[in-house]
Amino acid sequence: MLEDVFGTSIDKQPLLRELDPTTSQRIVEGFLLKKIVSETQVASRKLQFYAGNALDEEIKNFFDSEAKIINMAAKQFQRYYEKITKESNH
Repeated sequence: MLEDVFGTSIDKQPLLRELDPTTSQRIVEGFLLKKIVSETQVASRKLQFYAGNALDEEIKNFFDSEAKIINMAAKQFQRYYEKITKESNH
């Protein structure tokens, strides 16, 4: 029945090999790092928005300083992500 639908035998399909644990872990870490970078960038933009709307200078400065801290963290996470996903030539 499936052969009629797909026009080929399932037995002739290439098999996927299992990834080693290190590669699997790197994939999971990469996914989570991308999520963290994205979320920190959103949080930073929100803080900058709140700083722009603040009337009190002290509150504005607080939001700006927090946004800078989060931006630095996002850059660190981005550099780490680039480091672990960089292909090696050996």
